[in-house]
Amino acid sequence: MGKNNILKKLSFLLGLILCSYPLVSGIVQQQAQKGTVATYQQMIENSSTASIEDTLTKANEYNEVLFNSLISVSSDKISILSEESYNEILNIGNGIMGSIEIPSINVNLPIYHGTSDEVLSVGVGHLNGTSLPIGGINTKSILTAHRGLPSAKLFTRLDELVEGDLFFIRVLNETLAYKVNDIQVIDPEDVAGLEIEEGKDLVSLITCTPYGLNTHRLVVTGERTEYEPAIYENIESKNMSIREVVFLAIPFVFLTIILGRRIKSARKKD
Repeated sequence: MGKNNILKKLSFLLGLILCSYPLVSGIVQQQAQKGTVATYQQMIENSSTASIEDTLTKANEYNEVLFNSLISVSSDKISILSEESYNEILNIGNGIMGSIEIPSINVNLPIYHGTSDEVLSVGVGHLNGTSLPIGGINTKSILTAHRGLPSAKLFTRLDELVEGDLFFIRVLNETLAYKVNDIQVIDPEDVAGLEIEEGKDLVSLITCTPYGLNTHRLVVTGERTEYEPAIYENIESKNMSIREVVFLAIPFVFLTIILGRRIKSARKKD
């Protein structure tokens, strides 16, 4: 009988740990990501104006050559699009090129060069071969991140965005505002809608969907709009979806069951 009680307690404890892991790990990762973003901002503040201007000039040149290459305009600067060059441009340190904040769904993540598994496990990846996220006409940056990872939220709540919502890209010493104007679900192989649109300044955020199945891609696109600090400051967080509330509640349900059983057991002994 004693052994059965021990096994039951261990089973509940194991269940509680397993259910609590995503919540606890998510909080830890979120703090780490905020720390990474803060470190990036500090590095920018410590950089000289000349250094920042030089970096921005190279990034603009990259985007211009990229756009021209896509419309079949030859350039003697095509080497700037090489992988080695790409990884150096906007790389202030640790491969970070900036950060993205989506206040309405409590997202504040570093943006890294490339979309390797290592990058996508800790932040947002910039898709090599698309415009660098510095803004400007004839640009379209593709930023991608996982959702539903046990260890981090990342773009888990991206499906809660609607047209008109704002997100912000911080790169070098600028803050760029984008207003969501298009939301699509596409096949993984469908890249037709991800191309640069001439004359526009766009950023597309991509993650897997449906949640847990990941058979398609959710694409949330925003078009550049004027950054207004007052509007940014007044953005309110959205209420979490039912899915997120359920996942958040699971550890507390387990804890309630455990405490309820202990109280019941204690009353029987009395």
